[in-house]
Amino acid sequence: MQAGEPLKIADVQILFYAIDSTSDCHAAAARWFEESINGREAVGLAWPTVHQFLRLGTNPAFPGCMSDDEAIGWVEEWLDAGVELVSAADFGWELLSELVAASSRSLRNTIDDAHLAAIAISRGATLASFDSDFGAFVEHGLRWEQLSTG
Repeated sequence: MQAGEPLKIADVQILFYAIDSTSDCHAAAARWFEESINGREAVGLAWPTVHQFLRLGTNPAFPGCMSDDEAIGWVEEWLDAGVELVSAADFGWELLSELVAASSRSLRNTIDDAHLAAIAISRGATLASFDSDFGAFVEHGLRWEQLSTG
């Protein structure tokens, strides 16, 4: 991806829903992911999203727990399909603290979303998610595509 090219960043929910055919959100997530990969905008996964996918997806406490090899295989499959890894861009404490303050949730429940939103804002990217909590960051510069099951 070259600087200035449009970019969509998927959050971790999209990844889990796209591979879980038992989820009510599966069809919408799989369709969004496939259309995005085949579309004109680049699709990216921020490193924190990849970390969450690998950590949660291999945790036996969660239904559908995967083996380490299976989880890594999904990430490799997405990268082979053209999904890009997105490094954290330069953003300051001011942006992150502004986003944390914008959320009505506790710090421990909003920090991951605020971090992902800060990456998207600093990259000029659109963040795609089913999670309505990202709406709190829109007036702070986040371009957000909220997915729905409909």
